[in-house]
Amino acid sequence: MKPSLPAGSPPSPDFLPSLPEIGRYFTGAWRLMAGDRRGLDRLDLSADGFWRSFSALVVALPPTALSWLEFERIERAGAPVTPVVALAAHALADLTAWLLPLLLVGVAARHIGFSKRMVPFVVAVNWGGALLTWAFSPFFVLLLLGGQSDLTQILGLLIAVASIVLTVRLIAVATGSDYPLSIAIVTMMVFVSLLSFAAVSDLFGLTIG
Repeated sequence: MKPSLPAGSPPSPDFLPSLPEIGRYFTGAWRLMAGDRRGLDRLDLSADGFWRSFSALVVALPPTALSWLEFERIERAGAPVTPVVALAAHALADLTAWLLPLLLVGVAARHIGFSKRMVPFVVAVNWGGALLTWAFSPFFVLLLLGGQSDLTQILGLLIAVASIVLTVRLIAVATGSDYPLSIAIVTMMVFVSLLSFAAVSDLFGLTIG
């Protein structure tokens, strides 16, 4: 386990992991969410593994794009919005909401005693985020097929709560941190995510979340 962020820039002809590697990383992230710290053994905590963990954004792209499609077809049905503008807004908001919290934790790491935990934190959060995005993608399929209802609103709330709880557990177990710190980090992540969507909505002049 590295004591700090790996030096250098991401090397990469093979930036994207293979399917067996993705399966191993997802299994490791799930074990961490389940409270088993041995899940770290299935993640790559080397310098290359740190940088390659950002390929989780690409791995998560299909279900993420599905959520964009659902929003445009169901929640913004009939509103005149240029598809390219909507795509750019969704992509920028999601990218900012994913990466900015990691950057903020990195900036604050030395002040909160987190420097030696940054590598497992970033790797686990990246692969855990991709795993949750895929795990909850059937919800967007359900919305596309059946539209919104009281039941889907309740289900959406349960999914949001489950995502927060699992992310708190993931961070606490992966970094060996106490739960108050992990809860504070996830609270910041949620807050930054909401700010990201609000800022991008203002920037493009349309609602995206």
